[in-house]
Formats: sequence, C-alpha cells, structure tokens
Amino acid sequence: MSRRHRSSTSARSAAAALLLLCAVPSAHALLRLNDGRDQVYVTAFVGAGYDSNVFTSGTGDNADVVITGGAGLEYSRKAGLIGVNANLGWNFGRFSTFTDEDFLNPSASLELSKGTGRTTGAMQFNTKRDVRADPTIGLRTESWNHNVNLNYRYPVIERYSFAGNIGWSILDYVDNDGPAGFADLTTYTIGTDLFYNWRSDRDLMVGHRYRTSETSATSTSNDHSVYVGVNGRIYSKLSGGARVGWTYRVSEFPAPIPEDTNDGLYASVSATWPASQKISYTLVLSQDFSTTSTNFQTQTTSLDLSGQFTHTVKFSTSANLGVGHTRYISGYSGATNTFTEGFNNQDRSDTNYSFGLGANYTVNKHLSVSLNYGYTQNTSNLSSFVFERHSAGVTVSTRW
Repeated sequence: MSRRHRSSTSARSAAAALLLLCAVPSAHALLRLNDGRDQVYVTAFVGAGYDSNVFTSGTGDNADVVITGGAGLEYSRKAGLIGVNANLGWNFGRFSTFTDEDFLNPSASLELSKGTGRTTGAMQFNTKRDVRADPTIGLRTESWNHNVNLNYRYPVIERYSFAGNIGWSILDYVDNDGPAGFADLTTYTIGTDLFYNWRSDRDLMVGHRYRTSETSATSTSNDHSVYVGVNGRIYSKLSGGARVGWTYRVSEFPAPIPEDTNDGLYASVSATWPASQKISYTLVLSQDFSTTSTNFQTQTTSLDLSGQFTHTVKFSTSANLGVGHTRYISGYSGATNTFTEGFNNQDRSDTNYSFGLGANYTVNKHLSVSLNYGYTQNTSNLSSFVFERHSAGVTVSTRW
C-alpha cells in the first residue's frame, strides 16, 4: 500500500464540519416496547483531533487533523429464556491532509445469551470494516473483520463445572495485491476449562486452548496452550481472571519448506482493584503468539495499567500506562514461496511505551463531552521502525 498523497484541505474546514455536526439537533427518542422488555436506542458522536503520525511510520511528516463521527442503533430484549443484544452502526473519518485515508466503516453485531438454567452462555456474531495504522510496516490497513463465538458454562457435580468457547474469525484485507503483500487470516479456536469452586467468590481452573490460523499466503499455524488459573477474587480486593501456562506452536508451509516450531509462556490476566468508591485500577497482562498483516510470526508481551477517577456525578477522568514487546520469529511470502528467519532475515524486536489521559463531562442524560491525549513511543533494533506518536482530540456524543 503506497503512502497517500496530500491535499490542500485546511484544518479550518475540518473544524467547520465539526461545528456543523454539533449544531444538528437530536431528533430521535428512546423507543420502548412490550412494557420495556424491548428497547431501542439511537447513538451518535462527532469529534476532532490531531495525530502526529497517522501511519505509525519512522520516516516522513505524517501529521494530520482528523474529523471523526458516527451513528448507530442499539436493540436489547430482556424477556424469556434468551436475551438479545444487537447493534448496527457506521463511523467515518475525514483527514485534512491525507484525504485518500478518508473512511466510512459499517459495523453490526448480534448476541443471543442465556443466563438461567443449568447451561448458560452466549452466541455472538460480529462484522465490521476497520481502518487502522499498522506499526509492523508503517502503513494504514483496510480490512473486513468477521467473527462468530460461542461460550458456555455447564455444572457437572457439586463444585465442578466445565466452561469453554468455540470461535471462528476472518481478517480480510482490502488490498492484498499491494506492494506490502497483506495476507488474509482465518482463525479457528476451541477452548475448554475445568473450574473448581474453591470459595463462593473464587474459582480455580485448569484448561486447554487449541487454535489454528490459516493465511491466504498458504501457510498454517497450530497452537496448543495449557494453563492453570483463577477466576473471581484473585487476592484481597483484586478481582478478575488470570490464566498462566505454556504454548506450543507449529507453523506449516508448502513443500519443500520444513515446518517451524516455537514455544513460550502463555499469559492472560485482567484484574481490577476498587481503591475506593470513586477510584478503581485495572491491570491487563498478556503474552501469546500471533500473525501480522504481512504474515510474520510474532510473540507479543504487553502490560497495561489504567485508572478511573470519579470526581463528581458528572465529571470523571482516566489515565493509562502501557508497555509492550514484540519479537519477530519468522516470515513467509506466498508469492515467492520464501521462508525467512526473523523479519526478512533480520533480527527485529520492538518495544513500545504508551501513556494516555482522558476526561469526560456528562452534560445531561443524553449528552456528554470527552477529551483525550495519547502518547506512544516505539523503539526497535531496526532504525526504520523507531517512531513517536502524539494524539489529542475532543468528542461529543449523545444517546437517546
């Protein structure tokens, strides 16, 4: 995908578009049916922001002013055995300089849930068009994302129960034939956990996850992850879920390229600590293997700490700190049937640091205004992938 050309569109025109959208009165109202068991909401938002590096690239001047917005419909039904949640929406982005990056993305989701009875769980369907910056190659990608997921929980005897999920997803890139060589990714996942109810507020678990990933570059990766963990109250006031174990990955390619095997720590931890009625902190830790947009096998470790602070009924702030490390293991090009160690036969390891601040003010039950600032620094042993990124913006949102 080539770097987008620039236009002479000014930031003033973008700001004028923001003011125009904010001036449009809200004409929709909440719809309630069947004594409130069926509810329909209308949502909308508009925002303006500055991004110092829209391509997450280490070269060139990539700063721009961006206008974003969107609208959506939400439907929920809370009656009978099966609950229903559905969403239909669109979001758009308009760039002041890199106008070829303008986008209009639709999205839709449906969830059917069962929360009572012996077997509980949910069936989820999601589809959306996504545009984002990809630091792997320093370009923006356009893709369709589709996934279906079934999760369930079934009590066996006394304190023991089984839980698991079956999932399918596809990442379909719009520009597969471009010079970057994007590879579509189809993933199938089956996971099963055995829970032991140790205490009323804490479950211990042991589990296994099998995941197979197939790319349009005719390569396949198969992962087996085994782990132990805890769900519920992890320690004292710290609640959430934690899984720690080991993953063994086998990557297969067309003949005569031999298979490539790797293994490493598997971790998935999400824990929240309510420090007070107005302050809470959330820690998220993960380590796993993955496949990039250009069919490189990577091992990624990330740690994020976020805080939510409620100052008044209408005003709240947030802050987050993050660090991540990505090790490039190998790559495969289907066009040339070529396997390379590392990143194109180069040793590449990236470490990124992030910091963010946010503030939200609720004007009334239908209208809120938020401000945000984010900073990212990516370091790498390959100089062309070293970059910084600043972003700041304001968003006005409404819900009826």
